[in-house]
Amino acid sequence: MYLDAHVHLHEDPSMKNEIPIIIAVSDDLESSKKTLEIADNPCVGIHPWQVEEASEEDLKELERLLEEASCIGEVGLDHRYVKDKEKQLKFFEKFLTWSKEYDLPLNIHALDAWREVFELLLKYDVKRAYFHWYNGPLDLIEEIVGQGYFIGINAALRIQKKHAKVLERTPLKAILTESDGPYRYRGLNLRPKEIPWLVRKIAEVKGTSEENVVEEVYKNSVRWLGKLPKRNLNGAFS
Repeated sequence: MYLDAHVHLHEDPSMKNEIPIIIAVSDDLESSKKTLEIADNPCVGIHPWQVEEASEEDLKELERLLEEASCIGEVGLDHRYVKDKEKQLKFFEKFLTWSKEYDLPLNIHALDAWREVFELLLKYDVKRAYFHWYNGPLDLIEEIVGQGYFIGINAALRIQKKHAKVLERTPLKAILTESDGPYRYRGLNLRPKEIPWLVRKIAEVKGTSEENVVEEVYKNSVRWLGKLPKRNLNGAFS
């Protein structure tokens, strides 16, 4: 029952067969439509990197897709690569409002904006949120976990020293496993098939069994999504 909580399935639908449970995120309106067609657990949204190209009409059409979605994502703020902070904040506040209005969890990108995103979640009274590939302040982890939100541990753990510290600080009750596939990162080919390795590493760090990690991550996904995630019976390790 391996689970990948953050996959750009629209970029390579074949990834669906790599593990049993995939939460698929979107980058913009068009990828949201495609994700709804191909994913068992689809998230719709507009990535902060795509906000500058998006329009108000895109938001209106995206809202009509929410009834078919499992979550809203990939959405959030990026203070490293996105210049127009005002527009991305405007869009993110719309997604925060929808999360509350439609009772949908958030799959969040918060690069160099971790605390601001966390405070916005509190401001908008968002109940279910997931910080994808968390590499933010270590002292914020306790607050995130205390609020009942979840933290993504990525297979980039192979090479990221900061991410290893994040894993050490984050209790198993708040962890979701992810690849962000298909993504080439500093020589790594991040895909859902990396999740079994990631589970072994988490088990090693936490001093528990791989089976327990898989079970706890699954339970966390249910609490985050607010329902049982759909399983692809054709996925590897199924």
